[in-house]
Amino acid sequence: MKRLLLIAMAMALLLALASTLPAAAHEYGQASATMSCTDNTSTMTRTVVVTVTWKGIGVDRMDAQAWETIPPGDLLGAGSITFPLAQKGTESMTFSFSDTAPFGNVQWQLYSGAAIAAELAGILYASNFPGC
Repeated sequence: MKRLLLIAMAMALLLALASTLPAAAHEYGQASATMSCTDNTSTMTRTVVVTVTWKGIGVDRMDAQAWETIPPGDLLGAGSITFPLAQKGTESMTFSFSDTAPFGNVQWQLYSGAAIAAELAGILYASNFPGC
């Protein structure tokens, strides 16, 4: 009887812990991003500034790529920056590309250390940002 009671208590504890995991995972690593664009008509280039704010995860590198609208979507421009490892922060990066191709979106990624896979990532559609 004691053994059955211990097993039941252990199962109840495991269920209680398992039910808290989704809430904890939801708080892990959050980020938001925005961008702004400037066209230089004399040089026919578009300059894009991507700003990402994050919390809840340590990152020290940010990459971003601008893609053409028309499938298959050629890469228009890209950039990468590194910075001191931080659990929260805001970083901005700037890159330019020809403004003659239809601009579709910017994909951004945040990395920790030498990680190959991004810790956090997102996409910004040019049509949602005036001037882009």
